[in-house]
Amino acid sequence: MSVFQESGLQITLPVGENFRFQDCPSYQNLNGQNLSEMDFGWWDAGKNTLWLLEVKDYSHLTPLERLPDHLLDKLINKATDSLLILASVWFGSLRGKQICGDLPISCQSFPIQPKNIRLVFIIKVTDANIKLQLSPLKTRLRTKLLGRLSLFDISGVTLADHETAIQNGLPIEII
Repeated sequence: MSVFQESGLQITLPVGENFRFQDCPSYQNLNGQNLSEMDFGWWDAGKNTLWLLEVKDYSHLTPLERLPDHLLDKLINKATDSLLILASVWFGSLRGKQICGDLPISCQSFPIQPKNIRLVFIIKVTDANIKLQLSPLKTRLRTKLLGRLSLFDISGVTLADHETAIQNGLPIEII
C-alpha cells in the first residue's frame, strides 16, 4: 500500500493503482494556468470504481468561526477540473496523452460497466458546530455539480467530516 499524509490525515491507497495529479510531470507543466486538482485518485478493482478524493483541514477553526465562503467554489473547481483532466486523457487529446502516461494503466480509460466514479471531499473539523455547516455545504455542492456529474454518469458526490469518512471505510486515518 502507498501511504500519504495530507491535511493532518494519513491516506492509504493501493500501490500502482493511485495517482496525484500534482505529482504528474505532464500536469506540472500546466501549473499557473488556472487548473486545480483533487488530491488523490485511485482505482479500486474490487468495487470497479475510480475514486477522486480531496482533503481539507479546518480543524483549527474555533466554535465562533465558520468555514470560508470560498470553500464551495474551490471544491466545485477541483471536481470540475479533475474530471476535465481525466476527460482529456480518455479523449486522447495531445495534452491528455501526455497525462495518460503518468497515470496507472487502470485509470487511463473511462471505467467500463458499471461506470463508477466517486468524488469524495473530506473536511477535517473537530468542532460540532462547524460539522453542522457541512450538511448545507454538501447540498449546495451537489446542486452546483449536478449537470457536470451527469455527463460522467456520476450519481452523486460525498462530502463528510473525517470521522464520518473513517467510519464509512474510506482509507484515511488521523495522524
